[in-house]
Amino acid sequence: MTSTLKIWKISLLLLLGLLTFLYIIASTVSAAYFAIVDPVSPPTIFLLLIPGVIFCYSLCALGTFVFLKKIQDHTAQLFYLLLLLWALAMHNTLGLNQALFEMFAVRGNVIILPAWPLAVGLLLHFYLIFPVKNPTLQKHPRLGLLLIYSPLLLLIPFIYARINQFDGADKILNYGWGVWLTAYFNLAMLVLNHSIKHAPNAFIKKQAQIMANGTAVGLSIPLMVYFVPSLFLNKILPYAEFSLLLLIFWPMTLAYVIVKHRFMDINVIVKRGAAYAIVSGIVIAIYFLVVLGVGQLVLFLTGARSQMVVIIATLLIAALFNPLKNRVQTFLDRRFYSSRFLQREAIRSFGHQLVNVVALETLIDSLKTFLVEKLQIRPVALFMHAENKPNWRVQLSSNMALRELPEFKPNDRIIKLLQERQQLIDLSSLEEQAGKISAEENSRLEKLQAELVLPILSKKNLTGLLTLGSKAGNEPYYKEDLELLATLGDQINIAFENALLTEKLREQDRLKKELEVARRIQLSSLPQADPQIPGLQISGISIPALEVGGDYYDYLNFSDGRFGVVVGDVSGKGTSAALYMSQLKGMLQASAKHHHSLRDLVIEVNALTFQNLAAQSYITLLCGAFDVTARKLSLVRAGHLPLIHYSAAERVFRQLLPKGLGVGLEDGHIFKNQLEEIELAFAPGDVFLFYTDGLSEARDRQGHELETAWMENIVRANGYTSAQELREKIVTQLQQLTTTHSSPDDMTLIVVKANAPG
Repeated sequence: MTSTLKIWKISLLLLLGLLTFLYIIASTVSAAYFAIVDPVSPPTIFLLLIPGVIFCYSLCALGTFVFLKKIQDHTAQLFYLLLLLWALAMHNTLGLNQALFEMFAVRGNVIILPAWPLAVGLLLHFYLIFPVKNPTLQKHPRLGLLLIYSPLLLLIPFIYARINQFDGADKILNYGWGVWLTAYFNLAMLVLNHSIKHAPNAFIKKQAQIMANGTAVGLSIPLMVYFVPSLFLNKILPYAEFSLLLLIFWPMTLAYVIVKHRFMDINVIVKRGAAYAIVSGIVIAIYFLVVLGVGQLVLFLTGARSQMVVIIATLLIAALFNPLKNRVQTFLDRRFYSSRFLQREAIRSFGHQLVNVVALETLIDSLKTFLVEKLQIRPVALFMHAENKPNWRVQLSSNMALRELPEFKPNDRIIKLLQERQQLIDLSSLEEQAGKISAEENSRLEKLQAELVLPILSKKNLTGLLTLGSKAGNEPYYKEDLELLATLGDQINIAFENALLTEKLREQDRLKKELEVARRIQLSSLPQADPQIPGLQISGISIPALEVGGDYYDYLNFSDGRFGVVVGDVSGKGTSAALYMSQLKGMLQASAKHHHSLRDLVIEVNALTFQNLAAQSYITLLCGAFDVTARKLSLVRAGHLPLIHYSAAERVFRQLLPKGLGVGLEDGHIFKNQLEEIELAFAPGDVFLFYTDGLSEARDRQGHELETAWMENIVRANGYTSAQELREKIVTQLQQLTTTHSSPDDMTLIVVKANAPG
C-alpha cells in the first residue's frame, strides 16, 4: 500500500511539472506574439518578458533536475514544488499569462489562485528544514505546517466575495497575499540566517550563506521595489522595472550551489544541466521572439491574413532556425566545457595504451601517472588481495607512505558492496544511507580522503580496489565524470585481468623451471639402478605425486661390509623438499662410513638436520642394515611407517615398529632416548617391504583406504618370484585399485628378498 502511494505521489508530481512547463511555454509564446502584433514600449518587453522567461524556465528546470536525481527524497520533492510554484506565481504576477487567457477567454485568477499562497508557504517550509532543520518544527510538526500554509485561508474570503459578486474581491486577495508574502518572506530570511549561525559545519554554512545572498538580491529587491508598491500603492515606482533584471540572480544562485557546492548533496547532477537551464532559457526566449518577429515580417510583406498561413509560416521559420540553435548549443558546449572533451579523449587514449601493458608493475605505475597527472585526481590508492591473506593491502599511494595506510577487511561494508555491485561506488551517496558504513571503516576512508571507489575484478571476483580522492580544486564529480570513470574502470579491469594472467603464466613458468631443477636434484639423489648384492635381491622405485615429491630412498655401504637400505619422507614438496633430500643423502652416505651402529648413525643425522631444517619441517626415516653372512637385519625407525617382513618358512607377516621420533623435530636429547634399534634374523626366501604412505594410504574406487593387506596378499601369492617382479606387481595392482593411475601422494617402494640356498 505504501509503495502504491509513493508511485501515485511521484506520478502526480511529474504530471504537475509537465503541466507547468507546458503552461509557461504556451503563455510565453502568446505573450511574445501579442507583443509583436500590438507593440508596446521596448523597455517593457526587455525588462518584463526576457527576465520573466529566464526566471520561470530556470526554476522549473532546476527543480526537475533535483527531483529526478533524488525522486524519493522528501526534501528534494519539497524543493521541486517550491520552484514550480514560485515559477507559476512570478509568471502570473508579471502578466505573462494574460495573452493566453485572452485567447481562450479564461478567467486567469481563478486558475492560479493557489500559486502565491503555496509559493510563500513552501519557501518558509523549505528554509525551516534545509540546510539546517529547525528544532521547533521538529517538536511541533503539525502546528508548524498549519502556520506555514495558513495563507491558503485567504482563498476562502476571496472565493466567497467572488461568488456573491462583492466589489473589491481582487483587492482582498492582492492585499492579503501581499501582507502574508512580506511577513513570511522576511521570516524565511530570518530562518535562513539562523541556519547560517547554527550550521553544523563550514560546508553547510557556506551553502546557507550563498542561498541567503542570492535570495536577498534575486527576490528581496524586486519584491520591495516593484511588487509591493504595485500592490499597496497601485502604482509602479520610476525605473522600478529595472529591478526585475535581478530576478535572474535567484535561479543563478541555486544553479551555482548545485554545481559548485553540492546543494542538497546532488553530487552527480550533470554539470552543464544547471548552467544549460539558464542558457537554454535565454536561447528559447530569443528563439520565440525571433521566430514570431520574422513570421510577422513575412506575413506583412506577403499580405497574408489566414490563420493557417500564420501557423505554417511560423513552423517553417522555427525549422529553419533550429539548426542555428543547435550550432549555438554545440559552440557553448565546446567553449565552456572543453575539459570534458579533453578528459574523454585522454581516457580513450589511455584505454588504447592499456591493451599493450601486460606487466603488473608497469600497469600500476601507468595508472598512478594517468590518474594523478592527467585527470588531476588526488589522492589515489590501490589495494590488492593476495592469495592466502585475508585483507586487501595497499600497493600504491600518490600522497602517503604505504605503511601509513590502513587495510580493508573481508567484512567491511565497502568490500561487500563492491563484490555485490561490481561497479564504481560514489561514497557520498552512501552517507545518505544510515548504518551502511561503520564509524571505524568510515575513519579509514576519511584517512584515504576517498570520494570514489573503483573495483578491480578478475573473473567477476574482487581482487582489488582503487580509491579516488577529489578532482583539482576540490571540484565535485558530476554525472559525466562518473560515466567516464566507469568506462575507464572497465578498461582497467581488462588490463588487470591480462596482467594478472600474464603474471600467473610467468609464475607458472618460473615454478616449472624450478620444478625441473628440483627434479634433477631429486633424480640425482635417488639410486640410478638396483644394486647387485650377493645373497640379496633388491628392487626400488619412487613415483612422485607432483613433478617433485618428498619421498626418498637410498642404499648404503657400511665399513663392516653390511648393506644398508634407507627410505624416508621429507615434509613438503617441490624444491625445498628436493634440497633437503640432497642434504640427507650426503649426511647418510658420509656417516655410514664411520658408524657401525644404525642408532648412532641416525642420532648424528638428526643433530645435523635439526640445525639446517626449517621450522615445522621434519623427515621420517626407516633404516635397515643387512648382514648377509650372519643373516641378520638391524633396524632403526625415526617416525616412519613399519617395515613389513614376510617369513617364507612360516608364511606369516610381521610389521616391525621400533620406537623413534621424526628427524629434525628435536635437537637430540629426547630423540636419543626415544630411538630404538632392533635386530632380526632372516632366512632364504624372506621378503622385506620398505615403503611410504603413498601405498598404505591410497584409496580405492569406493574411497576406502587400502592399508597394507593387499601388498601382503601379493607377496604371499608370488613369494617365489624375484624382488623386481614383486615390486612391479605391487605397483600395477596399486594403479588398478585406485581411482586414477596416479597416487594422491608420493609413492616409494623397496623390495628386498633373501636368496634361497644354492
